[in-house]
Amino acid sequence: MALCGALPGRRAGSLAPRTEGLTIQDSDPSEAHATLFTPGPVPIPRHLLALGNQQPPYSRTREFSQLTYSILEGLGYIFQTAGPVMLLTGSGTAAMETVVLNFLEDDDNALVLNAGTFGQRWCDLCTVHGLSHESLRLEAGEDLDLDSLATALSNNVSILFATAHETSTGELFDLEAIGRLTRRLGILFVVDAISTVCADHFLMDEWNIDVAVLSSQKGLALPPGLAFVAMGDRALDRLENVQPRTLYFNVREYLNDQKRGQVPFTPATGLFLQLHQRLLDITDMTLERLIGQHQEKAHDFREALRALPIDTLPTRPSNAITAVTCGDFDAYEVVQALRTDFGIEVAPNSGALKHRVFRVSHMGEHSPEDSTSLIRALADITARLSRPEKAATGGVS
Repeated sequence: MALCGALPGRRAGSLAPRTEGLTIQDSDPSEAHATLFTPGPVPIPRHLLALGNQQPPYSRTREFSQLTYSILEGLGYIFQTAGPVMLLTGSGTAAMETVVLNFLEDDDNALVLNAGTFGQRWCDLCTVHGLSHESLRLEAGEDLDLDSLATALSNNVSILFATAHETSTGELFDLEAIGRLTRRLGILFVVDAISTVCADHFLMDEWNIDVAVLSSQKGLALPPGLAFVAMGDRALDRLENVQPRTLYFNVREYLNDQKRGQVPFTPATGLFLQLHQRLLDITDMTLERLIGQHQEKAHDFREALRALPIDTLPTRPSNAITAVTCGDFDAYEVVQALRTDFGIEVAPNSGALKHRVFRVSHMGEHSPEDSTSLIRALADITARLSRPEKAATGGVS
């Protein structure tokens, strides 16, 4: 699958973040942090952590504007879009709410592809803002039937909200096929790409995705605090005709200010320095290679799991995480044992999946030794845990 290079026509920044003079101290072994295998925050490369120790710069300068131009160019590369990208200080959910507040009108009828916690978030946002929507629900790990989606979309739907990778279950959806369907039907296609960009292939323009959102703490391997909204031509046309219902999340104001390398409100300038360097790193290594690294880590981990009495959930998994099903073991007990006995942090689940599934991230800076330690810890824990008497009902068997 071919990926285009950094996009022409944008002003490249000349300001490179400086790391000279910074000393990174090794942690005291007695105060060692847990090894993170969580899907955000993820382990951050040391040179990016060093930038976080710098004094955050003042943003209303020509130099900072140049840095912003360079960031926008790099974001276009990782989204694989020629369209504009909004720079937002906030969480991934802030980016999702930005979409709801700027691209939907009162007479729109939205369909939400709801496969778990993060699909449900689109429903929650529509509900909070009083917007008409229906939900196409999928069971945990269930793949999407395109014929069922086409039938649901035929019910006077104007916008489809989807999650590229449902992080609660590890399910990766076929966005290319969905994009062909929505474009044929003239439906705006909005994608939560928060835990897929940089880990899986994501070709926004080629796959007919109209709006995509992203945040900094997953595949980008940065601290939480930045979010991004990428837009294609059809989304920009709609933006001109929708009256925004927000001040802080007003997309048009951001896009206007970004023309001069600025944003309307105080940005997280220290995070901008880290983002700038991370995007330079990705451009140098290429996006294809970065995705390949995630794919290799995910494959090696899943192969090692085959020797243990546990399994994985979706039939179409993302490279970003592995959702581990525990069978005869209590997933929540496994999570707690990894934390307390081995200093390893993985992500628990909630609701019906709390005692059935936990999640292991492959995003961020992991060494082969980190992954080996996790597998050995899981082997030890599963050897001494048995199925709890009060097994949770429902969920995955």
